[in-house]
Amino acid sequence: MYHATTSLPAILPSQWYTDTDFNRREQTALSRDGWQLVAAASQLANSGDYVAMDCLGLPLVVRNYDGELVAFQNVCAHRQCQLVPTGQGTSDEFKCPYHGWRYGADGRTRKIPEAKNFPHFDREKHRLTGYPVHQIGQLVFVDLAVDKRSAEPSDPQVSWPEPWLRELATRTSSDDWQLVLSDELSYPCDWKIPIEGSLESYHLSEVHSETFGKDPGENASTHELLPWGTRFATDAREDSFLAGVEERVMRYLVGNFGPEYHHVHAFPNIMASFTDTMSLVYQITPVVDCATDGQSGGTPQSKMKVFGFTRKSKRSGPVGRLLSRGLGRSAASMAQKVLAEDAAIFPKVQAGMNTAVSHHRQTPERIFGRCEERLHAFHVHWNEQMKRHGNGQDGNHAE
Repeated sequence: MYHATTSLPAILPSQWYTDTDFNRREQTALSRDGWQLVAAASQLANSGDYVAMDCLGLPLVVRNYDGELVAFQNVCAHRQCQLVPTGQGTSDEFKCPYHGWRYGADGRTRKIPEAKNFPHFDREKHRLTGYPVHQIGQLVFVDLAVDKRSAEPSDPQVSWPEPWLRELATRTSSDDWQLVLSDELSYPCDWKIPIEGSLESYHLSEVHSETFGKDPGENASTHELLPWGTRFATDAREDSFLAGVEERVMRYLVGNFGPEYHHVHAFPNIMASFTDTMSLVYQITPVVDCATDGQSGGTPQSKMKVFGFTRKSKRSGPVGRLLSRGLGRSAASMAQKVLAEDAAIFPKVQAGMNTAVSHHRQTPERIFGRCEERLHAFHVHWNEQMKRHGNGQDGNHAE
């Protein structure tokens, strides 16, 4: 059932979806308001493994030091050279490729070639900027709100409740789940557009008729509007040959099968969808194009980091392993198809937003239906967060 009894207004103005200068302010707010999903634990399984990326405009590297995961700005404390190339890799030492400065797990220098050239060197002052790392199940997060040199957060840390973190850990546990999908997708649209597309089932019949099917409707749906996010759940299920095969395979592999699907949005930008077959966890962030940085005429860009897990077989032997691998490939393929269907519609939404900003007097305001109340909850949350940073909208909000 839904909570709303009437349609709801869209609180965030269209300009928030088109202005790249505002996009940068949102990047800053996001880095202060939550954990960043950076890797799967299997990508950092061995000592020396690292993953380097741009994370909300910050060059970041996460590395395994003898089993301890640490995160630093990917910038040398000497002449600010990039320490490791973007992507995955392995190295025996964590050192700068320019002058060979070597660093330990605490971010302090371990060896400086020709150290006599730096008399009275202060290892505490000239060290790498580090951030806390949190592993939840097989997922690795970095908290950019905390500088480990001072251990003082610049803003309140992530406030997800313990039950949600336990669910995330259980649904991605290495005991029962295997990684089958790891990807980063780019979208030519504002980051809020993909989030909003994930928060309603109203578009299923138009966009996902060959994959998800149709909207289960209010009687088969449950919405939860929570202080830290929102949930959607349904046990409606397509009666098809492939659905029947999935159920039989799951019963063979793990002994049971439940039809429920539920989707979680943890404010501001972490999403997860859970079934008995697959756990899909993803985070959507803005990207500022350097070519249009600070210019309101550029097209906003966003990206999604996504990880998918399917169930491991509880049966030993080649048949169980073969079916488990097949299930993983099939589920990953279906997830990629759904993501591609969404990716095709997002630029059209962005184009409409651009038109709305250019012709705001002729373009009607957006409106959310009762079935889209999770979008409204996201708008309320993000508007309040931006108010904290001096950018929110004033006025009354419909409840």
